[in-house]
Amino acid sequence: MVARARWETAQRWYEVELVRDLFGDWVAIRRWGSKASRRYGELSHVVEGEAAGRQFIEKIHLVRLRRKPAYWRVY
Repeated sequence: MVARARWETAQRWYEVELVRDLFGDWVAIRRWGSKASRRYGELSHVVEGEAAGRQFIEKIHLVRLRRKPAYWRVY
């Protein structure tokens, strides 16, 4: 694992993990769900490299802050 970030509200959570897969490609894995249940969603994006993956995480950070209610970064 190279980078990981997590955001939360009172009821929901959202996280992104930047990893390399078995083929050596950089993949950003997004996960989201509810704190009240064990249900969650997951989506993977192939990115060009580590720097592009970190930029992807920062873009997600800005989007999470604009949500109502705003998500706060935990790590």
